[in-house]
Amino acid sequence: MLYKIRQTATQYYRRPSDCFNLAIYAGFLLFVFILPFGYATPILNISLLLVLFGWVGRICHERRFEWIKTPLDIPIAVFLLLGLVASLFAPHPATSSLGYFWKLLRAVLLFYAVVHSRLGDRWRHLIITFVFAGGFSAVLGLYFYATGTHMGTAYMFDVEARLESYFSDASRHDEGVKVSEDLRQVYQNNGRKLSQNATVFPTKKQGDWLIVDNSNDRKYAVRKSEGQLKVYMIEPRLAGTFKMPNDLGAYLVIILPITIGYFVASLGLFRSDQSPRKSGSERNWRVSQNWKSIAVLGGLLCVMGANLVLTLTRAAWIGVFAATIYIAIYFQRKLLWGVLAVALLSPFLMPQAVKDRFETMRQRPSGFMSERPQWWNTSVQLITKYPITGIGLGRFRHEYQLHAPEGTHHKPYHAHNIYLHIAVEQGIPSLILFLAILFLIFRQLFSLRKRDDFWRFGLFVGCSGFLISVLVYGLADQIFHQRSLLMFWFIVGLVFYVADLENSREL
Repeated sequence: MLYKIRQTATQYYRRPSDCFNLAIYAGFLLFVFILPFGYATPILNISLLLVLFGWVGRICHERRFEWIKTPLDIPIAVFLLLGLVASLFAPHPATSSLGYFWKLLRAVLLFYAVVHSRLGDRWRHLIITFVFAGGFSAVLGLYFYATGTHMGTAYMFDVEARLESYFSDASRHDEGVKVSEDLRQVYQNNGRKLSQNATVFPTKKQGDWLIVDNSNDRKYAVRKSEGQLKVYMIEPRLAGTFKMPNDLGAYLVIILPITIGYFVASLGLFRSDQSPRKSGSERNWRVSQNWKSIAVLGGLLCVMGANLVLTLTRAAWIGVFAATIYIAIYFQRKLLWGVLAVALLSPFLMPQAVKDRFETMRQRPSGFMSERPQWWNTSVQLITKYPITGIGLGRFRHEYQLHAPEGTHHKPYHAHNIYLHIAVEQGIPSLILFLAILFLIFRQLFSLRKRDDFWRFGLFVGCSGFLISVLVYGLADQIFHQRSLLMFWFIVGLVFYVADLENSREL
């Protein structure tokens, strides 16, 4: 053991470029593992810095800059240039933030870091870590849901500062105190009613309180922030290891189709390994191994699917459903029976909160669902007003407040539609470029369709579904922000890297 360690250390000492490649590999492993943990942003940044260190260190050591060309180079460069122009020449530049442009640039740099990673076949380790990290996060999510923790919250209103002393008194009573008439009146003034049995409880965190109203089946969190008391309604929506349910939903929109892809690839190999042309011992061993893969991936799909349902994120439901139907029709039609079975059993198994959420899709009650058309109408107005350069990255909320009709309650940060959002913030030329980039990604992806290679075929099926899921989800929400933006460009980079790797081997 010590001899092997000494031999490996000597190898890396004699070939520093291998050491830098190892740093890139370790950085990517840490990156894909930490992605589903929303409160671990510092570790995520460390992983990206590790990748950057390995990439730049290798370039400096070799004293040459090796650039691997991709079909996306020119479209991405122009897309970034248009984004920078949109930020610099925004209608109200004082309120425009170049920070959003940096987030886009960082994601694109991640794409090129993957393309230039020299991972070899170790890219498979990233897929394994990616899927199992998602499964581990999903198991934790089910535990959180069972214990009633890490649920979604929605900001409601502020509480007057004069009531802070009342909450401070409540902190000294672990058994809780009844809600005062003054606090009940504040709720009523903001369109909410508290029953006579509503109780205020202290929490373990200083400056946080919990209001439990069992009669109305409601819970509220009161938090002291920036000198104010803010009231949040605790929703029956799972946030899991993320900060918000929608963030978890966006993550699952990406990882679930990829997991389904490798599940389908396992089913395909299971059929081919039963071929009579193979010897009995070889056939039995491979069938046994594939059964293990099918069982593990099937279990991960179950816990991830349960998390998806419990997020109550409607756009994510539709996106993953569309991707599953696409994969089933195009690659594995037997999956349609599974989808049908789930659809028939779900009314008897799903929690009431999920049933109520489905009902909102049909009735469109007041709230976010009913205001989406207004957000889209305002987006079209802004596109008409600024068709070329847009309003600037990250500036949708500011412009929406200036152009929205009176009486609008919600002030969204984005258009809740990726196509409108890109056109609004970066202009119509950027939207056209984005669609061209998607076409090039699909074209590169189809070069991986090789059924006799489990890893390539799984990546082909999974990433096909991933793109369908993302694009359908993007019709009703914004997915190109925060971690999901990094995930998107990371996976696209993996597609181009694997395609280039296989092409180089065939030469």
